Amino acid sequence: MQEKNEKEISLDILKHIEDLSNKINKIMAFRAQAIFHRYPITFGLLILVGVTALHEGLKGLMKNFGLLSISPWYLLVFGLVILIITGTLYKKLDK
Repeated sequence: MQEKNEKEISLDILKHIEDLSNKINKIMAFRAQAIFHRYPITFGLLILVGVTALHEGLKGLMKNFGLLSISPWYLLVFGLVILIITGTLYKKLDK
């Protein structure tokens, strides 16, 4: 009988901790949304700068490896293959 009470108490403690962490997550999500809603232009510009830097960095790497000196058709096919692979992975991981 005492073992049953100990199991119930430990489960109640775990439930309490889980509820507490859910409350903290809700509070933090609310605060994060408020920041994005308060400064949409700032975050939009930061995202734009990040994407542009990533694009230029990849372009520089491709120039160093000589990938941009090949036919544009090869680059097109390569890009399509990458998109197909990522789309297939996304569908498999979604299920």
